[in-house]
Amino acid sequence: MPTCYLHNEAEAVGICVGCGKFICETCNTELKGKNYCKKCLDELFEENQRKVEKLEEKANKQQPMVFMNAGGGGGASSSSSAVNNANGAPIGVRYTKSKFVAGILGILLGGIGAHKFYLGRWGMGLIYLLFSLTYIPAIIGFIEGVSYLLSNEENFARKHDKGYRNYLA
Repeated sequence: MPTCYLHNEAEAVGICVGCGKFICETCNTELKGKNYCKKCLDELFEENQRKVEKLEEKANKQQPMVFMNAGGGGGASSSSSAVNNANGAPIGVRYTKSKFVAGILGILLGGIGAHKFYLGRWGMGLIYLLFSLTYIPAIIGFIEGVSYLLSNEENFARKHDKGYRNYLA
């Protein structure tokens, strides 16, 4: 029966996957179903620590890119300013609805509730559609469209955009 390479009197219980030497119960450390001796385990942890330090050093050198939406409106229905940092975590602000599009829909098609459908408020959109012959939804839609266009981008998103995320806060 083989004996431990460090403790000649102790019977070996396994072989270290790092160095291939026989190890006893005292020297054995099982990690994810594999046997390691203390020396190989220390080397493995030191190597991983060096990798972590290298990644942290690389992350500290890189400046994150942050894109700001000035609220000038773009024709897109979804404007996103979120970017990822070195770890893959998002930074910045993410908008899924445009206040410009909602405002124009409210002004031009507010009578049939198009702006409400765009913002995901289907119930209100149906109510506007049902009462569209009274012209009351057209007046309210026009007022809401103008208020959307005059509002601050973040306030609009916080109130009307269900997909809005501010990763900076």
